[in-house]
This record gives sequence, structure tokens and C-alpha cells, in this order.
Amino acid sequence: MPLSQRERLLRVARKEPVDERPFCARIDVWYNYHLHHGSLPNRYRHSGMVEILRDQGAGCQIRHMRVWRVQYEGLEVAVREEPPYRTITWKTPVGAISMKTMHTPEEGPWIAYEVSHPFQSPEDYRTIAYVLSHTRLVADFNEYAEKDAAVGDDGIVVTGMDLYSPMQSVMRYWLGYERFFFELRDHREQVERLYELEKELATEKLRILIDSPVEVPALCANWSDEFHTPVFERYFVPWLREASDRLHAVGKLSQVHADGEMKRLAPLFLATGVDVAEAWSPAPMTRLTTAALKDAWGDDVTIWGGIPSVLFGPQYSDAEFDRYVTALLEEMTPWRGFILGMGDNLPFDGEIDRVGRAARLVRESGRSIDA
Repeated sequence: MPLSQRERLLRVARKEPVDERPFCARIDVWYNYHLHHGSLPNRYRHSGMVEILRDQGAGCQIRHMRVWRVQYEGLEVAVREEPPYRTITWKTPVGAISMKTMHTPEEGPWIAYEVSHPFQSPEDYRTIAYVLSHTRLVADFNEYAEKDAAVGDDGIVVTGMDLYSPMQSVMRYWLGYERFFFELRDHREQVERLYELEKELATEKLRILIDSPVEVPALCANWSDEFHTPVFERYFVPWLREASDRLHAVGKLSQVHADGEMKRLAPLFLATGVDVAEAWSPAPMTRLTTAALKDAWGDDVTIWGGIPSVLFGPQYSDAEFDRYVTALLEEMTPWRGFILGMGDNLPFDGEIDRVGRAARLVRESGRSIDA
């Protein structure tokens, strides 16, 4: 009896043989854009992402942000909506801080990008620390369970640390990347205090994930070597190693969303103990090919991705798409450590039927992975 896409994915993540290369696709950028603009193809006008992916014959990769609810003690939170902007303000006894985000028309009202960060001056360290130390997490598996039931054996729901590991949260959310490096140089003690507070929260998130039904929790996301190489060994590796070891101790695997430049980070990555690098985006989107990443990591890390998002766009023909995917499958066979997927999403102007083309090419390759 053929294995399900879910079981194929989990087996390859564990470097076990399967009957066919798993292909789990991610289409939420494309879907949310067209849903928001009322431009879904007629045949999918009343379909969700799971139904569309099933119709295309692909495994489902569905995103879920977190398996907990956030509660605050001793502070007030106010949200102001001024589309496409949203401003969240934390009002504490030691001061107030705000974050302004926006949605882009290319992605619809789904992913929020930071316009301004809570940190504006050294006086804000105390306020951010207050917010972090008065944040409480309450486990809530209900929405995850609904999505997991909808996907069933046809794929996997990806969830974990609410995107970021501790220092990545400090860099991305609280300070912003550019200011982070100036502050790390000028006020290292205060930056590291925020890091320690984020680690305390991350430890609680990890405890919830360990007790959850999530099989491969995501520990971090959105790295790029020009930002992260200078701090990766000191701040990322130790926590990722600890988190992976704790997950392994209870029979779970770990993954990260590795969609950026990885040339300099690739050799450092092995020290993290992370099992799966998901959303791998190869050349021409980054400087590394999938084959080069495979050579760098050997059998230690499962690569999930490999089809550049640009290949789904109108600038490439179906024939060019087919040639790339066929060559990639041949190059990765019979190696166990590869899950075919997007690098990292179907873009809003992508061709949805190329998801089905990739699924067909996997079936037509007809090769088991048992080496």
C-alpha cells in the first residue's frame, strides 16, 4: 500500500526509505493574494488551500502561527487599524512602546512587515524588558488540531516558535536589523538582557511544543548570512542545539525556515542539531545550488524545498519548469534527505497548475528512495 504524503515527509525527515519522493507545496502567498482580490481561478473560487493542493495532486504544507495564546499582566495593549497599517502599543508603568506594521498589496492582508520598531532610544530597553517579563503563554491546540484534521494524511501543518528564536526576535521585532548591530556594539548588556528574557519565553514555548501533537516544530526562520553570520555562533547555535536536543529526547524532530542566503551560514548550521531546513531557496534566488547545500550538510540535515519560486512565474515556460524539476529530482535521487517543495512559496503571480506539474513529474520519476 502506498505511503501517504505525511508519512513520506516524516520518514524522509528521519532519513528513512520511502516509496516515492515526497512533494509538499506551499501556496499561501498566492492563495491569500487572490482570495483578497477576488481573483482566484473560477474552479477554485470556493476552495481552500488544502482542497486546491489535493486537486493539484501535491502534498499540503499549511502554516499555523502558534499553539498558545499570549496574555499580558500589569500592562495595557492598544491596537489601531489604519489600513494598510496597524499600530500596536504596549502601555506599561515604566513607559509606552509601539510597533507599526503594514500589509503589501502583493501578499494581501496576511503577512505584516515592520514599518517602525518598538525600540527608538535607550530608554526603551526598560519598557521592552517589562513587556517581555510580563508576557504569559497559555497552551491552545484547538486551531492547530482543526488544521491538522483538514490536512489529514495529505501533508503537514508547520508551526513552532511563532517564527523566531530568541535573538532573532530581538533583531527583527524589537530593535530592527540595522539598529540591532549598533546597539549590540554600544549597549551589549541591555541587548543581551532582552535576549535572556526572550530565551525564558522561548523555553516556555518549547515546553508547550513538547507537550503538543506537533511532530516537527519549527524553531526559527528568515535567516540571511549578511545579517546573521556575525551573531549566529554566539546567540543562535546554543539555543537551537538545546531546543533540538530537548525535542529529540521526546522523539520529535526540529526544523527551521531556511529561505535566505545560506552560503556562509551553511557550515555553522550543522552545530545546531536541527533536522530539517524547510523553504530552501536555491540559485538563482540565492548563491547556493541545492547540490552544493547537500554536499555541505551530507546526511545530517534534510533539505525541504529546492524549486525556486521564480520558476512558477510567467517569465519561465512550462518546458523550462519541467526541465529544472526533472534535473533536480535526478540529482537528488536516490539520496534520502530531500523533500521537494517551494523555495519558499508560490508567488502571487505564479502559475498554480505548475504545482500539479511538479507533482506529476515526481510520480513519473517512479523511483523509491532507499539508498
